[in-house]
Amino acid sequence: MVHTLRSGAMALVLVGLASSAAAESLSFKEARKALPKGNRTVAELPDASFLDEKQQAIVLSLKDSIPYFGALALSPDEGLFVEWLNASGQHHSIEAARAAALKHCDSNKKASSAKCVVVLEVSPKGAKSNAPLSLSAEAAAALRGNYRKLKAPKAFAISPSQGTYGIAGGDGARALAACAKSGAGAKDCVVAVAD
Repeated sequence: MVHTLRSGAMALVLVGLASSAAAESLSFKEARKALPKGNRTVAELPDASFLDEKQQAIVLSLKDSIPYFGALALSPDEGLFVEWLNASGQHHSIEAARAAALKHCDSNKKASSAKCVVVLEVSPKGAKSNAPLSLSAEAAAALRGNYRKLKAPKAFAISPSQGTYGIAGGDGARALAACAKSGAGAKDCVVAVAD
C-alpha cells in the first residue's frame, strides 16, 4: 500500500513494507491484550540535531500523517528539503520502519552525501518493546474489526518484510495465502493470531 502526501513542493510517499512477527501465534484475546489501545501515536526525534528548530518542528508535525509504525530518514548533508523525501509507514514494528526509511534514504541520496539517519519515529501510544505481538495501525484495526467478527476456526497472518497481512476463516494456510497475495507474493508471511 502506498499513500502520497503533498505539502507545497514536498511529497511524502508512505510505503508499507516491513515488520517483525510473533514467533508463535496468539489467540485473539492474547493479541488484543498485547496491542496498545486506540490509534493515538507518539513521535520521537532520535537524531535530528543537524536540523534547525523550525525544521525539527516541521518533521514533528509530520507524525499525524505517518501511520504507525513509521519512520523518516534524512542525510545530514542534504537536509529536509529534498525531492525524494519519504516516510515509511504501516509497519508491524519500529525496527522495520527504521530499516525501510534508511533503505529509501540511502538509495536516493547523493553518493557523496553523509550516511542517512532516522530523524522521526512514530509508534502507537502505549507500545511495549517486549510485547509478544505488534501490528501496523491498519492491521491492528483489521484484527479488532474483521478478524474478531469471523467465526472460528480463523487465522491472521502478517509479513515481516512487507507489513502486509491476511485474514481468513479456516486453518492458517488460507490466512498465509491471503497475506502473500496482499503483499504481491510475500514469501515470509507467518500466522500471528489463530483461534
